[in-house]
Amino acid sequence: MKKVLGVLLVLCLLAATPLLLPACQEKEEAPEGQLPTYKVGDEWVWSYVMNGITYTLTEEVIEEETVGGRACYVVDMSFDPVISYTQDDVVSTITSHKYWMDKATGLLGVKSESSGTYNGTAFTRTMTYSYNPWASLFPLELGKEAETECTTTQYFDGSQAGDPTVTTEKYKVDSKVDATITAGTFSCWKIIIYDGADNVITTTWYSDQAKSMVKTTDADGNTTMELISYSVK
Repeated sequence: MKKVLGVLLVLCLLAATPLLLPACQEKEEAPEGQLPTYKVGDEWVWSYVMNGITYTLTEEVIEEETVGGRACYVVDMSFDPVISYTQDDVVSTITSHKYWMDKATGLLGVKSESSGTYNGTAFTRTMTYSYNPWASLFPLELGKEAETECTTTQYFDGSQAGDPTVTTEKYKVDSKVDATITAGTFSCWKIIIYDGADNVITTTWYSDQAKSMVKTTDADGNTTMELISYSVK
C-alpha cells in the first residue's frame, strides 16, 4: 500500500497546481492573468510521463458541485494504459482519479478521489482538503506570491487512514516566457510551487491565450505533463 500512496501523491501534486488546464484552439484572447472559467464537457489530452513510462492522460470537466460550502469544478482523469506496477510480486493499479477544483481560487478544492486495485482487492481512496487561508494566485502578476496551509485527511474505502497532515504550499509567479510544446508555442507565466521549507515541488507554464497550464514538471523531472490536444465548448 505504501507504493499506492506514493503514486497517488504524485497525481494529487500535479492536480494541486491551480486549475491551469486547457489549450490549443484559436479563440478570443482571455484577459491577462485572470482566473479562467470552464464548462461541463471541456476536455484535455495530455502526454503524462511518470518514472520513464508515458501515459495518455485525459481530463474532462464532468459537472459542477458544491462541496463543503465551495463551488467546484469536478474534473475526471483517465489513463491509457491504466497505471500498473508491481512491488514484492503484488500488482497494483490506478484506474481512475478525479478532483474537485475550487472555482473561486483555482485551488484543488475540497477533495480528490482515486480508484484501483491492490493485491487483487479493489479500493477507493478519498482525500479531503482544508486551506488556511483560501489564497488565490490570481490575478497573475510578475513577482506575485501566495501561501496557504493545507490540512489533508485520507480515507481508504470510507475509513480514515492515519492522522491529518498539514503542509505549506507557496506559489510564485517567476517570469513571462515562451513555451513550445506539442500543442504549439505559447506566451506563458512561469509559476513555481514550493513547500514549507522553500524547496521547489513543481514548475508550471500557464498561458492566458490557452486559459491553461500547457506544461508542468516536478522538481526531479521524473513526472511531467504536456498538453497535446483539447476540446472546449
